[in-house]
Amino acid sequence: MDSTQRREWDRMVFVQRRDGVLAALAFAEQGIGQYESAIREADSGGNQYGAAYRVPLEASIRVYRQYLEHKAIPRRIPED
Repeated sequence: MDSTQRREWDRMVFVQRRDGVLAALAFAEQGIGQYESAIREADSGGNQYGAAYRVPLEASIRVYRQYLEHKAIPRRIPED
């Protein structure tokens, strides 16, 4: 695990302890959306933040996806 991933795991633990699992799940989902958007924008010639920080953004996305997978709360389908 590189330092970017370690920092992201530390951040996820912090958010979870401070605000709870549901807030940390929302944080991870929001982060994925923002970081993927920055990368897409850079790829299309727009804002170059995603290009300049592509590797750490991709590392953060991996951590967020792992967190979501690990903490996924099974949702029961309501019966009619």
